[in-house]
Amino acid sequence: MNRLVVAVLAGASLFPIAAKAADIIEPIPVVEETPADYSGWYIRADAGYVFSSETDGSFRYFDAYSGNYGDEFRYSSIELKDSYSLGAGVGYRWAEHFRTDLAVDYYDFDVKGRSDCPYSGGSGCRFNDSSKADLWTVMANAYVDLPYFGPITPYFGAGIGFANVSYGDMRNEICSTTCGDPNNYLGVHEGEDSWRFANSLMAGASIDLTHSLALDVGYRWTHVYEGKAFAFDAQDRAAGASGIQGRDNGFDIHAVRAGLRYSFF
Repeated sequence: MNRLVVAVLAGASLFPIAAKAADIIEPIPVVEETPADYSGWYIRADAGYVFSSETDGSFRYFDAYSGNYGDEFRYSSIELKDSYSLGAGVGYRWAEHFRTDLAVDYYDFDVKGRSDCPYSGGSGCRFNDSSKADLWTVMANAYVDLPYFGPITPYFGAGIGFANVSYGDMRNEICSTTCGDPNNYLGVHEGEDSWRFANSLMAGASIDLTHSLALDVGYRWTHVYEGKAFAFDAQDRAAGASGIQGRDNGFDIHAVRAGLRYSFF
């Protein structure tokens, strides 16, 4: 019985010591991870190589002798020669894998055209035409950045906007038999300027050079919708013709591009 009393008294004497020891041990703080902020503004600039492409069109016939308009004919081929592009834009990254930008791009094309003469009846008469065209696009684009592989981030995107197509004067040669014959008729048609709808698709990859700077390499397809191309030449206008004579049926632009993207976040 005495032993039991001694054990109880000894245990009770240890309680204050254990309480003081618990007060000395501080609780381990819980550190909450702050989620990474992927949002912020960026700017971009690029240059590209544009592959040649071909479309067709239509034109109205005017009879200078009678002063009457004839039928509308298909213009067989309008070829945009290979060229270059320059572009710049400003954008915003909304999330780790989604960003948008507003971009302006410039293209400079040599244009070649050819078609059969109206009412030629298989005589071999044909048009041999040449011009130039300046093209500006203003596009709102959206991109999805795929999971990255080290410093490389693949992406795909789409855009919609407007294009301004400005044709230079068109040199129109009517080849009766052989093009380049000094006896062939040569006319000059004033080029037309028009705003049109445009849309695009793109894919590529960005390569991180630093925390803020990335190299962007990719492919872009842009479709520019139909519009006016050239007016009647001086001979037809003198006989009473007015308005638009020729139109193109829109065209596709295929370009590979490389540029830099700088992020402010």
